[in-house]
Amino acid sequence: MIIASISFREGKLEESDSRSSMELEDIKKTLAYAFLYDFTVNVYTDREEYKFLSIMSIKYNDKGNLFFSGVYLHNNLRVRKNFSWREIRNVNVNIEKDPERSIY
Repeated sequence: MIIASISFREGKLEESDSRSSMELEDIKKTLAYAFLYDFTVNVYTDREEYKFLSIMSIKYNDKGNLFFSGVYLHNNLRVRKNFSWREIRNVNVNIEKDPERSIY
């Protein structure tokens, strides 16, 4: 059960608003927070929404651009998806009452 949905805004952790766009630095901090504490995230692009995504890896290139991959459930199948910083509009962290629901 989700008890909160949070993300970084201007460097501060606060309740998330998935309708707004995020700055790259806030996306990086939000993903790092979720990865560190093993929370799932919701990723919003201009075309799709990816819910309850478990972060597998986070990478930066030599220019500091963000790339990450994760696994989410789609029609009861585990699907791995790679993301580029260019396609991400918003990311929020799912703070769950029962975090043991991980799909790993």
